[in-house]
Amino acid sequence: MLCKRFSALIASSLLLCALQLFASTNDSDVDFSDDYERIVQIRVVSPDAGGKSSIGSGFLATASGLLVTNYHVISAYVNAPDEYEIKYMTHGGELGTLELLDFDVISDLAVLQYPEPEDNYFRISDKPLEKGEVAYALGNPGDWGVIMVPGPTNGFVEHSYEDRVLFSGSLNAGMSGGPSLNSAGELIGVNVATAGSQLSFLVPSNKVRDLLARDRQLQSDDYPSEIADQIKQWQRPRIEELINTGWAQEDFTDRQLFGEIRKDFQCWGDTNESDDERVVARVAKTCKTGDDVYLGHDLDAGQIKFSFSDLKPIKLNRSQFARSARSYMSASNSSAYKHSTNYRCQRDFIQTGKTTEGGYQRITTCVRAYKTLPGLYDSLLLVQEHADEQVFEAFLALSALEPDQIQAMNKHFVERSL
Repeated sequence: MLCKRFSALIASSLLLCALQLFASTNDSDVDFSDDYERIVQIRVVSPDAGGKSSIGSGFLATASGLLVTNYHVISAYVNAPDEYEIKYMTHGGELGTLELLDFDVISDLAVLQYPEPEDNYFRISDKPLEKGEVAYALGNPGDWGVIMVPGPTNGFVEHSYEDRVLFSGSLNAGMSGGPSLNSAGELIGVNVATAGSQLSFLVPSNKVRDLLARDRQLQSDDYPSEIADQIKQWQRPRIEELINTGWAQEDFTDRQLFGEIRKDFQCWGDTNESDDERVVARVAKTCKTGDDVYLGHDLDAGQIKFSFSDLKPIKLNRSQFARSARSYMSASNSSAYKHSTNYRCQRDFIQTGKTTEGGYQRITTCVRAYKTLPGLYDSLLLVQEHADEQVFEAFLALSALEPDQIQAMNKHFVERSL
């Protein structure tokens, strides 16, 4: 027994030595110690409160002193430029003020002006990102200083309309907006989010190149209309593609409906069949997009969500079943009242000839307008088909669309649901 334990210890020691040798060999090929000086901590501060509202990371991207970070890092300033300022702290502890020049809310990027030109900046890689390539994410989490997180890239996220690089590294809070580099020290992405446990996401570097190429300076009075215009330009082809293409059919109970109608949708099914005490048999499916646009701590937009549910009574009589089948409509995006109005709803009965005698079909539509983003609206749609022994519901929630897009999507959805 002792010999076996001794052998196991020897084997473990040899394995540890081999891993350390492998790690040291690979680390010796990559040295980013000089690059830490190009990383700054981005702070949104309230002069009145005298404290930080949010922090993130940023990096020098041009010789003229342009800094890149995430839009969400400085979103508090964009939403209230009279209440906040954007500050920076260098790796050496120097403090200063930054000026916001431009942003891309869809890609979650922003460009700021550093006070002085700086030749020591990150070059954007001209090589396409290869799946499995190791990336080195840099950032300044909290007030702990600049750190590096290595990990392989895994291509683009599958269930996303916008390109996001799937990164097997644990980004920490405060690293948002920092650069991710290849082994040559060239920019291949920008840290944007983490789902924990070695699952993180990067904005590909071509989005940085596109934003820098605009070479413009927005005025704070134009921020709301600029955000609205960017969302409209993003939504137009995204929604038109859905409207103008067929939706592949899938079985749902005794109906032919649809599910993951495009790569950016994910669907999940649910049933209470295993519940021995159920009084109503319930089958449901929910599908939603993986994309949303962060605009502020109490405002996001761009979600598309739909669901189906089928209810049948088991231990309830007709009146009990009718009372139990209560419907709820809720938005899939957050928007405080200061950003949007309350929903206004309209309900109508419809007839398609599919309901049994004594049954009915009803459609409810609700719309709310954005107060700060002109021309954009959220929409809720609920289609109900009631019969004595069955209730079917189809629900669609849309976020940040123009009226004609809402009408077209609702029509498309209803035609394929009934």
